[in-house]
Amino acid sequence: MQMKICNLLNHTPCDMFEEVKMKKRKIGSKLWILGLLAGLLLLAVPVQAEKTFKLTCQNVNAMDHPGYIVIDQLIEDVKTMTDGKLVINQIPPGGMVKSPQTLAATGQGAIDMTITYGCYHGGDLPVAAASFALPGDPRDVWDMYNFYYKDGALDFLREQYKTRNVHYLAPAVWPGYAMMSKKKVEDLEDIKKLKVRASGTMAKMLNNVGVGTTFIPFAEIYQAMSRGTIDATVSGSHAENYLQNLQEVAEYMVEPDFSSAQTLEILVNMDQWNAMPEEMQVAFETAAQKASLHFTRMFMNMTKTATQDMMNEGVELITLSDQTMQDIRDASYKTWEKIASEDKATAQFIDMVKKDIAEEGYE
Repeated sequence: MQMKICNLLNHTPCDMFEEVKMKKRKIGSKLWILGLLAGLLLLAVPVQAEKTFKLTCQNVNAMDHPGYIVIDQLIEDVKTMTDGKLVINQIPPGGMVKSPQTLAATGQGAIDMTITYGCYHGGDLPVAAASFALPGDPRDVWDMYNFYYKDGALDFLREQYKTRNVHYLAPAVWPGYAMMSKKKVEDLEDIKKLKVRASGTMAKMLNNVGVGTTFIPFAEIYQAMSRGTIDATVSGSHAENYLQNLQEVAEYMVEPDFSSAQTLEILVNMDQWNAMPEEMQVAFETAAQKASLHFTRMFMNMTKTATQDMMNEGVELITLSDQTMQDIRDASYKTWEKIASEDKATAQFIDMVKKDIAEEGYE
């Protein structure tokens, strides 16, 4: 298994195996007699095979979404890296539970793993909504990965998710958080007249400026817009909106983005995670990091052409004024303060965000 992990991904977790080998060499010579006795014992006792873990993973994304596609590859990677000892079966949205229930279901063991968004379970774990996306956050995807892995945000979130019996395996970040609308909007007053699909902190920000919002699972947005249940959505990048074919039901796409990045979560039941041997955990985490970067690359490539592709199909691009965007940013930062005052973990997380924004040189 060790060589397969190193050769497949050439990833730094391999260093961990070298340290283990050195320690084993130091104590090995002292324990050769016990080793001999153990070997003789094995001649009389049947060998117990290493346990095979079989996990069911529910994904909240449709099967043609990058967030589903990269997990298919993760599944193949961990199967190879663990010699078939970690087997994952991925099922689509609603396969076992409704999408907003995936965190609770994972913690309870109804499903073993989920690919989801923090905005879906912000009501149960408030910091999750803040970690999904903060309106007005200027940081790009690479800033966000540094924030998670270099500045300690992932370690902090793992402690919060542990309270729900869930291990936060890895974040996957993609650019943009944009609006698409069936009706033309040019300023905040126009947006206030719409029925908008939004979630998490984005919904709270819009509510704070007088916009009526409703939550609809991402996979159901197309149907809701086509039926007139909603007038607009603030739910993904324009690449993601194009992937959903929203250009067929919405005439206007709006820029700039309301936030620069969003985060997808790869979560595992804590009991399953703790039961895995260390080498399997390393393989699993390494494969998840590879999947995360693949996810980001896919969206960044799609983003290059999505706006023009939708315009070619008749969608009109609207650019909001500087004053309107300033109004949205002001409302966003007030929302940060409000949600921080309501939850201790959220307050700690937002303090980390503010520090990171300052260190990255944003105004």
